[in-house]
Amino acid sequence: MRRNEQQCNRKQSALSNEILNIIAPVFIVAGIGFFLEFRGVGFQSETLSRLAMLIGTPCLVFSSLTNTALPDDSLLRIIGIAIAAVLVGGALSAAILLILRQPLRTFLSSLSLPNAGNAGLPLVFFAFAEPGLIIGAAFFFMIALVQYTVVPAIVTGDPGLRKLLREPLVWSVTAVLLFRVTDFPIPTVVANTTALLGGLMIPVMLILLGGALARLKVSDFWTSALLAGVRLLVGIATGLIMVTVFRLEGVEAGAIFLLSAMPSALVTFVIAEHYGRSPERVAGVVVGSTVLNFACLPFLITAAIYLAGQ
Repeated sequence: MRRNEQQCNRKQSALSNEILNIIAPVFIVAGIGFFLEFRGVGFQSETLSRLAMLIGTPCLVFSSLTNTALPDDSLLRIIGIAIAAVLVGGALSAAILLILRQPLRTFLSSLSLPNAGNAGLPLVFFAFAEPGLIIGAAFFFMIALVQYTVVPAIVTGDPGLRKLLREPLVWSVTAVLLFRVTDFPIPTVVANTTALLGGLMIPVMLILLGGALARLKVSDFWTSALLAGVRLLVGIATGLIMVTVFRLEGVEAGAIFLLSAMPSALVTFVIAEHYGRSPERVAGVVVGSTVLNFACLPFLITAAIYLAGQ
């Protein structure tokens, strides 16, 4: 009996250390961004954001998806799962917003879309190493396309299909498909360059996340707190539905659950601010969701590791 208890205690201790090793780097790097912004050091967040979206993200996606050992059908399946996660999250969020009598155009995107970039990619990388990052890159690609095309269309009522052709992510994935379909060898200089630039993304994303949280102001506290809780529940439910419906196992199950359960995407606030769609209220949801999600990270990572069978 005592030996079993000791083994159980050792497993719990090992799991606690593993969770700490995952969470600590995320908090430290995001905290650096928060501290710099709070102290008014004035790092150019807009420049960093453009660098991340125009160069870093396409390079990370290209490097991850061309270097992966995953077959084409597995990558397409992950992209399909991301689409399903958006649809399920959107349906759940819309139903809850209708029940709560909250405006769909204002809150639908912030409740249904996870922050798969700034928060999701670092977490799946620290939790599941390179295999998790590959899954995260494919998942994030689809989420990002929705964020930059569908979300503005929902907010403004104007379809943004033409914007697809101006997104570097689209061209990045097109290049991935060409290389994978033709089996043409990727030049070493291209592979090394994209890997180097893509490596910027995780620290830059976390610094931007911390800086953005320091700038955002919460409006209508109780509504923000309520919708932050809704976002967490929608994310967890979406992740579990994806794992169950698609019968995911191993790293796929853990990574997809963790990515789906991330807080509201920061870009939903940026879009709301740009189009004047109650940005203060959206900011409240983003801040509340991020704080609540970070507070629940030990639970979420434990669940992800359990689902992955590690």
